[in-house]
Amino acid sequence: MSILSVILLIGFIVYSAVIGQTQPFSAKQAIAEGKGLVTVYVDGQRKTYATDATTIGEALKQNDVELGQGDVVEPSIDTKIDQPHYNVNIYRAYPAIIVDGEKVTTTLSGYRSARQIVESAGIKLYTEDKVTMERNDEFANLDAVGQKITIQRATPVKMTIGTKSFEFRTWQTTVGGLLKEKGIDLSPADEMNFSASDPIYSNMKIVLSKLHQEVIQVSEVLEPEVQYRDDPNQPRSYQKIIDEGKPGQQLVSYIVNQKDGVVISRQRISSEISVPASPKIIIRGTLSDSIGDNAELLYKLRMCETGGRYNANTGNGYYGAYQFSAATWNRWSTGYARADLAPPEVQDAMVLKNARASKGGFWSQHPGCSTKLGLPKFPY
Repeated sequence: MSILSVILLIGFIVYSAVIGQTQPFSAKQAIAEGKGLVTVYVDGQRKTYATDATTIGEALKQNDVELGQGDVVEPSIDTKIDQPHYNVNIYRAYPAIIVDGEKVTTTLSGYRSARQIVESAGIKLYTEDKVTMERNDEFANLDAVGQKITIQRATPVKMTIGTKSFEFRTWQTTVGGLLKEKGIDLSPADEMNFSASDPIYSNMKIVLSKLHQEVIQVSEVLEPEVQYRDDPNQPRSYQKIIDEGKPGQQLVSYIVNQKDGVVISRQRISSEISVPASPKIIIRGTLSDSIGDNAELLYKLRMCETGGRYNANTGNGYYGAYQFSAATWNRWSTGYARADLAPPEVQDAMVLKNARASKGGFWSQHPGCSTKLGLPKFPY
């Protein structure tokens, strides 16, 4: 074998070794090896692994992806791997101080919303409670900056109406204010152990006897909550439903008003979830378009078209801040039926996208305002 042949052979071996380490796994390669693929997004990086693990947690451990206390993994570490490819997001935990009246709790959490952080710390929240979050620098000795979360509790009040009892939570200051909030009318024949002007206090017990109203309880469908997951690799206009969710059931109580035995109105006063709903999950893109460089230009255009109202729908057949016609809007796949139903960032992206794709100049869809404002033909 010649010296040149030996050099070429060594070069090929080195090249194969390097390329074999740096190239991502392909789905065909993984299937051929009887493995699945897991793409992990963590610490600003994206890595793809081939794995024969049965759960997400096992796959992470198998590939030395360490999880810290409070880190959030989506999908969860208990998720079974029964599909050829999974995208896994890891949200690193940061410290938070939760102030609930006189009780102060310190926790670590990868969640980003105040309510999720509080609930992950095992602290019960009610719908009426107010939760605020602000930056907290008291973790300087830990080389970390966290959040201070303050819980303001609504006043708990117990109320008995006829034979049924309820526990309300309210920010009203008087009994009359609470009755009005719940849509409970008082007639001269009604009997109550407090007057409407009496102040509300914690764990107050109100007893009301109604002669012209009754309380009914109805089982109703609980619609799934919509949750969004951000994908930094997709444009802001991108939306994809990955889980339709499942409706639940709730027991709803109503005050029913009757006149001559006929129901004339009813007011919802409380609800209790009997079967929780599974959330509807939508992937949405967060990749920035070049809108930032065109912010002033777009501001002038939408102010001219609608005074800047993104929800504009005047019945003239044009919608949104930039007055898209239905035909023009539906040229693009946005996930929204009309422009006025889309969030501002989607409308901004679409008006630039439509302008770049239009014939006869960037602003052919806005002849009046583009001429009036003297907009440049090729914005960047």
